[in-house]
Amino acid sequence: MNTYLNMALRQLVLQQAVPFESDEPSWVPNEETEKALVLARAKELGLIPDNAPAFDDPKRAIRYLNDEQ
Repeated sequence: MNTYLNMALRQLVLQQAVPFESDEPSWVPNEETEKALVLARAKELGLIPDNAPAFDDPKRAIRYLNDEQ
C-alpha cells in the first residue's frame, strides 16, 4: 500500500492529474444549480443587471448581512 501511494503521488505531481480513471459519472448540476449558473453567466455578460450589493468596508457588509435576517 505504501509503495502504491508513493507511486501514485509521484505521478500526480508529474502529470498534474489523477493517475487513474475514475468510475464516477461526471458532475451534472441539478435544476436549481443550473438556474444559478445561467443567472450568473447572464449577469457576467451584461444581459441582465447585477444588482448584488458591493461593499468596500467589511463592517458595512457585516451590518448588511445582519440586517437581512
